[in-house]
Amino acid sequence: LSGASLDHLISALCQLSLDEVSSSPNREPSLFAMTSLLETGVANLERIDLIWPPITSHFIEVCSSSEATLRGFAADSLSSLIRSALPLAKNQEMYIQLLSPLLSLQSVLHVDVRQRQLDCVSNVLHSSGQSLGSSWDVILNVIKSAASLSSEALVRSGFQSLQLVVADFLPHLPPPSLPTTLHVSTRYGLQTVDINISLSSVGLLWSIADHLYQNKETIRVGLEGLRRGTGSGTSQSGLTGFEKRVMSSPLPVFDVLWVDMFRGLSELCADERAAVRKSSAQTLFSTISAHGTLLHTHTWETVLGEVLFPLLEKVHTATREASTSSLQSSALLIHHTRDSAKKQWAETQVLTLSGTARLFQSRWDKLVSLPNFSKTWTTLLSTIKLCASSTSVEVSVAATNSFLSIVNTETIETKTETSQQQQQDNNGSGGGEGVVLVRPHPVSLPPKLKRHVWKQAWDTWNGIGTDCVARRLPALEGLHSILKTPLNMERVDRFFLSIPSQKFLVNLLKIFLHIHDHMKGDFTTKDFALLTGVLHAALPMPISKDVSPFLVPSASENVMSSLHELVLRCVGAVFSKTDVFDDPASGDGAPEVKSLLVKKPHVVDVHRVLPVATDKPRVSFYPLAVTELLKFSLLAAEPPIFIRNSRGAPPASLPFMGVNYAPFGLAAQALAVQLYRSCVLAGVSLPSEVPELFLKSLLPALKLKHSLSVAPQVWTRTVSSLLVVLQTSLPLLLQQGPGANEGFWALLATTLEEFLFIPIPEGKEMTGEKLRDCENLDMKLIDLLRKDLLPLSQKAPPSFLRRLTAVLNRGSIHSATDGVATGPFRENFARVCFEALLQFSFIHSQDSVGSSTSQLALSALLERCEGVLTKFVADEHLSGACPLPRSRMNEVSLVLKSVSILISSLKDAQKEHANRVDRGVWRQVAHLYPALVQCVTCNSSEVRTTLKEVLDQFSDFITMTMANQ
Repeated sequence: LSGASLDHLISALCQLSLDEVSSSPNREPSLFAMTSLLETGVANLERIDLIWPPITSHFIEVCSSSEATLRGFAADSLSSLIRSALPLAKNQEMYIQLLSPLLSLQSVLHVDVRQRQLDCVSNVLHSSGQSLGSSWDVILNVIKSAASLSSEALVRSGFQSLQLVVADFLPHLPPPSLPTTLHVSTRYGLQTVDINISLSSVGLLWSIADHLYQNKETIRVGLEGLRRGTGSGTSQSGLTGFEKRVMSSPLPVFDVLWVDMFRGLSELCADERAAVRKSSAQTLFSTISAHGTLLHTHTWETVLGEVLFPLLEKVHTATREASTSSLQSSALLIHHTRDSAKKQWAETQVLTLSGTARLFQSRWDKLVSLPNFSKTWTTLLSTIKLCASSTSVEVSVAATNSFLSIVNTETIETKTETSQQQQQDNNGSGGGEGVVLVRPHPVSLPPKLKRHVWKQAWDTWNGIGTDCVARRLPALEGLHSILKTPLNMERVDRFFLSIPSQKFLVNLLKIFLHIHDHMKGDFTTKDFALLTGVLHAALPMPISKDVSPFLVPSASENVMSSLHELVLRCVGAVFSKTDVFDDPASGDGAPEVKSLLVKKPHVVDVHRVLPVATDKPRVSFYPLAVTELLKFSLLAAEPPIFIRNSRGAPPASLPFMGVNYAPFGLAAQALAVQLYRSCVLAGVSLPSEVPELFLKSLLPALKLKHSLSVAPQVWTRTVSSLLVVLQTSLPLLLQQGPGANEGFWALLATTLEEFLFIPIPEGKEMTGEKLRDCENLDMKLIDLLRKDLLPLSQKAPPSFLRRLTAVLNRGSIHSATDGVATGPFRENFARVCFEALLQFSFIHSQDSVGSSTSQLALSALLERCEGVLTKFVADEHLSGACPLPRSRMNEVSLVLKSVSILISSLKDAQKEHANRVDRGVWRQVAHLYPALVQCVTCNSSEVRTTLKEVLDQFSDFITMTMANQ
């Protein structure tokens, strides 16, 4: 047939077919016309330009018929015609012409027709996929159209074709078709018919990214040709979305494609389904990490500003608005950490924030060179601060983890090429990916930008600390009411959501250490006050029982928790150039490597000398640091009130973990003593109020001597600190004369009075060894006063000397009638007090204030001895054959030994200076003789033995007296 005749034939068959479509639905439709059209088309494929438009248009029109038989046959006929014509295609324009009818079927709503459309696409891919060329966009758009359908079968069919394209035909796709492939994969990820298809679509995006990386040069060249083809004079009406972005973006075309990849994954990160969000977030940041090296430096600004930051904001909004209702059902068990939409969105927020922080850490070199890096840095810090204030523990901890990762200059890693030998070693050991090296942040930041970066980091840290720690301190009041009522876990959970977690606090203090490393010169005393405010608020925060016992030491362990150690490290970092916990014995001053959270550093020696700087900026921190450390030390004796209120309660009945604050308080105390002593030795002047502040801080722990509620080390180590403080401060204070520092002298007298004579509580068993240890500490304190104070006592205030004399007097003869339990070992303390009292009395001249004061006390002491002996003799006569209590016998024995020591000391003083001992004192000694003689009839052999020693001393006393006459 001629062309005209063929055209008339096709028109007639089309009209006959349309008449059949509009015929009565009550009879079986005839397929003669469409069969004839198909046969005519197949027979005349060599005249494709003539037959193709009318025949395919007619089949497409019939596909919209309500008659299933007709539309089904029309769809099959169209598919058959396309498959028959494709082998005859001579160029890419013909491929597009032959495949375009498939794209026209998108407007058909019938499922059976769309199914045949997708089946045809699958057949085309299998038969002609390697030769489609520029017609790939037609196939991809047909596949994309199925993603928006509600039929699960159609969506699955379309996705199977997409999987075939990505798995087998990516190398055959022209570069301009890759953006469409990305878009189609994203659409299938967003469809809600089948979640498994969405998850698989994420995997397809990863495969496409891998293809882009492996064929980067070929794809880059192909895409650059696309930019040349869409020059400035090209109308945008016929351009695809990707081509429009290429024209409007200053970025390289290849980078625009990567940004499209990241943007598609970011859309999936905000999907309503938690599993899709999780998979997409992991893939997004894995893709950025693995292939980000291909991007130009300025592209990162687009990635952050147009992809990641909007994603963070979108996820934060969704998390805030998500429901807290439980998602648990009888058909599916969900872990309690994911049993609500809010908790599932919190997981997404953690993934996206952590991924963005890792990007900053790994691409720091490129990011700091961006023109708007300061703005980018501020945006990230603002996001971190916003997330840190979340009521979700998971999100808040993730925020501090992210903050830590971007300021930690010691863990930024980069993969470098290995040497040939290293590659051989890695290959032999199953490695081969390169050596991971640790590098710090580059130091090439301009000074002004560097100062701004770390000032912003400090302001963010302070904002988080104030809002999330200091301002939540009043929430601890809720714990008191919880302790007063039966344990209610719902109330407990709500309470712990209102306070920062232990991990949050630990991260926050680690962050400060890194920030301070970069802004030491700009850190002011005002900043230090803000820091200590956060530290004081962090210390009393209770720890939930959900925290693993392996991560936090229990109350019975004599070690510090990580939080406690970091508090001291933060204060130490301000005044010391080295780590205050460095152990010189570990070599090179490097701290011992310990586990992640549990730190067991040695309790530093109070005699250790710290390196002290003499420059004015650092010196200004010394008194502030000592003050804060002493405040921390009070926790050794006075832990938080909820710890004190829970003492003795069964651990199972408590809603929190018990923590031992004593090691922390003692370490803070030792560090304060070290710093004070080191400053004095270095000649650094500190305020005169510092010694008094030490006494105020040490006294609460000293009062716990013999206490049943704390470990003995609390007060014994405090005594060691007191000795060092007195040894360091007394020479300085005595140089200032008796009129200065009256508060210190009064408090020192009070400390001696309250510490040396604390009674042993009833029910506490003290072995002889423990009593001896306690007595030795008391003796060390008296010895220190004898050596450092008494030789210069004329420079001390008279009021203090009078109280000191009373203390020595009381210690010289410790009577059971005072209500203080004594033992046989207390006599050594009495001897030391006697010797100190006598030294105080007779070393100085007669007109010395100290001498007159102490001699009055000595006279009172002799009168007390005479009274004890007289009362003992009278009570023994009244008791008859019944012996007096053992305590009375010990008392008399101690008095007799004291008299013997007194006479011996008086004799030594008299030999050195004939007129040193007042005659009135000698007369009082003589008056003791009748009382001593009456004790000869005592029934106790121990008393008689001691009495013999005293009478022997009286023999020498009489001989010396006669010689002086």
